[in-house]
Amino acid sequence: MTERAVDSLINSSFLNPGDESLGYLFKDIEKRPKVDSPEQLLEQLDAADIGACVVSIMQANHAEWVGRAHQRYPGKILPAMIVNPLEGFAEIERVVEYHERFGVRCLRIPPFRYTLPPTDRVYWPFYVKVLELDMAVSMNAGMPGPRRPGYVQNPAYYDEVAYHFQDLRLIMTHCGQPWIEEVISTIMHWDNVYMSCTSVAPRYWPENFVQFINTRGREKMMFGTEYPTIPWDRGRAEVDALELRESVVKLFLRDNARRAYAHEFDVE
Repeated sequence: MTERAVDSLINSSFLNPGDESLGYLFKDIEKRPKVDSPEQLLEQLDAADIGACVVSIMQANHAEWVGRAHQRYPGKILPAMIVNPLEGFAEIERVVEYHERFGVRCLRIPPFRYTLPPTDRVYWPFYVKVLELDMAVSMNAGMPGPRRPGYVQNPAYYDEVAYHFQDLRLIMTHCGQPWIEEVISTIMHWDNVYMSCTSVAPRYWPENFVQFINTRGREKMMFGTEYPTIPWDRGRAEVDALELRESVVKLFLRDNARRAYAHEFDVE
């Protein structure tokens, strides 16, 4: 029997597909089908043996849809939200509103958008608010897909963040290439640092990355697609082809996500 998974990061852009800006990296991304209802989303996930997901609210007009989906299927759909730390206190107020109104349990912060590393003081009020609300923070690590400076997403920056905020559940995303050794070292250095293995097809994961999933990182690494970048069926098929150790599969596919997000996902 195939183990069912939690997709640890999906973008709400499935509500209005057609973004061609990443077409150079992800074949046919602009042709990904629109998802109209939570039921349709769950049906498509189910077809790939994915039972639950984290959906990041990428635009303000997506918030109501994601919030209602969570209310209807609280064990299946967990809301996250992308934030702009440069907006200051007004953005903090929006975080509180979305947490209370839509059930947001994770902040998404991609440093490449602001050309500021995760250690910059502009992010610190958001780390504090995440701790106050018992949420997670999810931040890109590695060279970004959009053609923007990538140095601000070197995983080594998260080492200092984890030092100052040792109770923060910090989830790196996007696999961290080309800085795989920095990913491994940072995750092993701190108890509450995780990796959501998104946006890089599993067939392209480096050998040391897969070995880390299978060994020392077995309780820290999580399945994810960041759909629409990686189609769900492809992500699942290529992970299955890795032939991860039997003792690791459940951890990677779902149990680590439950711990990182402090949420009891229902994958059945």
